[in-house]
Amino acid sequence: MNKTAQRICVWTGPAMLALWAGSWVFVADFIPPIAPGKSAAEVAEFYRDHIDGIRVGMILGLFASALLAPFAVVIAAQMRRIEGPRAVLSQVQLLSGALLSLEFIVPIMVFQAAAYRIEDQSDQVIQGFNDLGWLLFVGVISTILMQVIAIGIVVLIDRREKPIFPRWVGYFNLWMAVGLFPAGLVPLVKDGPFAWNGALSFYIPLTAFALWIIVMTWVMLRVVNDDELEDSAPRDARLER
Repeated sequence: MNKTAQRICVWTGPAMLALWAGSWVFVADFIPPIAPGKSAAEVAEFYRDHIDGIRVGMILGLFASALLAPFAVVIAAQMRRIEGPRAVLSQVQLLSGALLSLEFIVPIMVFQAAAYRIEDQSDQVIQGFNDLGWLLFVGVISTILMQVIAIGIVVLIDRREKPIFPRWVGYFNLWMAVGLFPAGLVPLVKDGPFAWNGALSFYIPLTAFALWIIVMTWVMLRVVNDDELEDSAPRDARLER
């Protein structure tokens, strides 16, 4: 088993988080988000005032989002140690992680479309692209819910004497689903805590996602290291276990 490759995949998680945060906060100036209650003229003015930053920031965000795929791969590799050869939930997590990467990429390209012909587009068209981008970016949370729920279940069904993951990791992932769920309500409102720039739909889920990346990185580095120690143990000792 290639532990170096696993460690590289683990570090793609915090690398994604750092690159994504830098591109969205400092380059594109997309956080805090444009309020959904803004008029078409106000939205278009924001894009025209930040056009270069948006274009460059979204390109960086595009590459950052792709890093979620190898992060999901290494989690799945360790989940399979629990499930065995017919690792159904590990595959659910892997597929959900790949889709999550794509679900970040698609709204990024929608924002790029809003900025692409900024000189020729009407304020209403720019607003429409902006609405679509934020609704996709914030509101599509079904796959990450499947991802964290799958991790939580697999961790909690591990009944070996020394589990692969600590049991609290399972509960942590299930609670992540609770924290992320309100983001799915953004199509219903245009202001307040459940809007795409609100505390319950944006800031709490975003904080939960960042915390999930950080915690899972720390956990996965320990798990991969334990896996390496297990593989390096004498064969007779492993058979006795």
